[in-house]
Amino acid sequence: MRSDRDDNERRAHELRAFTRGTAVVPILVQEDPDPDGMASALGLRALLQRREEDSPIISLGEVTRPENQRMAELLRLRVVRVSEAELNGFKRVIAVDTQPAPGETRTRYAVVDHHPARDGYTADFVDIRPHLGAAATMVTQYLRATDERRFTPRLATALIYGIRTDTEVLRRGTAAEDIEAYAFLQGIADPELLRMIGRPAFSEGGVRAMGRALAGLRTDGDLAVAYAGRLDQRAAHVLPNLADFCLAIEGVAWSAAAGAVGDELVINIRRVGGAIGAGDLAKSLAEEEGMGGGHPSMARVAIRMGPDRRFPDEPGDPDATAWVLNHLRARVERLREVRSGAASGGSGG
Repeated sequence: MRSDRDDNERRAHELRAFTRGTAVVPILVQEDPDPDGMASALGLRALLQRREEDSPIISLGEVTRPENQRMAELLRLRVVRVSEAELNGFKRVIAVDTQPAPGETRTRYAVVDHHPARDGYTADFVDIRPHLGAAATMVTQYLRATDERRFTPRLATALIYGIRTDTEVLRRGTAAEDIEAYAFLQGIADPELLRMIGRPAFSEGGVRAMGRALAGLRTDGDLAVAYAGRLDQRAAHVLPNLADFCLAIEGVAWSAAAGAVGDELVINIRRVGGAIGAGDLAKSLAEEEGMGGGHPSMARVAIRMGPDRRFPDEPGDPDATAWVLNHLRARVERLREVRSGAASGGSGG
């Protein structure tokens, strides 16, 4: 529709105005950069007509999953890791597929995201659309509304892969806009390059950790949990795949794969159906103990491990698996009670 195109054209011009007059405006993606974030950052740089040195793609973490590393390598995408102090030293930052951390900062932000809005930060420009399946869809709309000549096979391949991964090839959390953007990009993207990026790869150690975690799998009703032991950052990518696999077990509606990474217990959560989503559970877990969030169907939480809470190195450890299972089950029940109480209060008013 013309009005939608006008809205996206206006947003694109506002983003350009946000960067005008500032020599370096980095584009911030999430801590473990994923295809949607990296592709969206690449697209925003094309929209802004900026060079890499003027708008570097930055993150507080590193690209860890092999397929994401392969994407960055094949598409010549460089993600620069920065510290919080370095991030706060920039005058202006565009956050895409993520949102700024809560708290006071002198940095001025623009936000482009499809995750639910978070509180605790201020921004000069905000475009948050949780009904969309991918931030890459939003960036595709900006570019189509302003200058379609900016689409190269490389950029279209990145954007379509971003949409593909965040929506499971248009099967999860997909809106009409995602489908339209995907169809448009398909005519420009390089199919051979897309195939090369999407080929999964796991280290032998990662596969063995997955196998032993599955051997120690615990279930409780519709919840399945696997514990992958201690993982270095390069092997932590097995957790999302392990959580996906556990969700395929008959009768399971919740799955979680956990592992000790650095000084954190990282838990990847998957959910199918239901009023309470994976993101709700991750946020609940993070309220007291760490950082977390995500979508209704998939989420991630990192719980800080203090000296009084250490998790074993061994994949499939029964005590660690049981702790995660019981902890998640208790949180799910608490969320159900809160939601039930809110519904009862609303009906009685």
